[in-house]
Amino acid sequence: MIGFGAYVFYYFQKLDPVSALLASVSTISTIGLYAPPITEIPVVEKFLLIGIILTSVGSAASLVQGVVNSVVKTDLWLDEVQKSKVKYMKGHIIILGYTHIGRYVAERLITSKRDFCVITRQKENVNELQKRGISYILSDLSSPIDALSDANVQNASSIVLTLESDEMNMLYALTAMHLNPKIKTIAINNSEQMYDGLKKAGIDVVVPIYRMIGNVIASATVTGSVIGVISDSSRKLSGMEMVEIDVKECSKIKGMKLKELPFDYIVLIREGKPVKYLNPEEEIKVGDRLLSLVKFDQLIEVERLIQCKE
Repeated sequence: MIGFGAYVFYYFQKLDPVSALLASVSTISTIGLYAPPITEIPVVEKFLLIGIILTSVGSAASLVQGVVNSVVKTDLWLDEVQKSKVKYMKGHIIILGYTHIGRYVAERLITSKRDFCVITRQKENVNELQKRGISYILSDLSSPIDALSDANVQNASSIVLTLESDEMNMLYALTAMHLNPKIKTIAINNSEQMYDGLKKAGIDVVVPIYRMIGNVIASATVTGSVIGVISDSSRKLSGMEMVEIDVKECSKIKGMKLKELPFDYIVLIREGKPVKYLNPEEEIKVGDRLLSLVKFDQLIEVERLIQCKE
């Protein structure tokens, strides 16, 4: 096409070969470096130039469309590869939603070397999942049955529902239990109004994020020793706080016997190792670390004991 255009300029405009070639390239690329007065261009040359421009633009558009189609087909092929990979999983874990919580769950599962896949509706998450080698199912989530079937829910051991919509979490949990009655369901609860509904729906573990965050913040106003809270899903220990106590030279707790503590201890760590067999008469030493479960109203007493002597 460039050669034909150069010939047109060479023949009609009487340009030298190099100038004709430059004029052809500028015309085809729509730069228009060379443009004689349009009224002076012969009619035949006008039709030829129109044909050259239309053909060039059409070819460029076709090329761009071809590249776009190729990229789309590649993405679709990669999505199908993921579906085929997940199809052969057994006993795997499904994470619904690649939210900040979903990402954290994925991190822990990678560390534990458990098979799992992520169902996500955000296309922008796909590149990250591909780079990290995480199996995924891309779905708009409009059809729970289709999305869960693609994730091979029939052979999954559990599903973690981390969407920001409690209603969607419940819908997917109920669908998962319908498709696989043996599956274990763990759902994030985002609003207090939906907590009872999620529990009554038969979900195995409901994690009320708002309560846990509230408990940690409230506990932090009393003592900096709180390292975790017990989820409401644990009926016997619900509302308990886990505290970590480092025994210092000036701590009031130093020299006390384990049986004298006003709270129950879980683990005594001495010289970096848990003490397996504890004697209630054991004295607490400097450098010891205690992990204990206490109620919120006991935190003030804990703070008093770990403070340095006045």
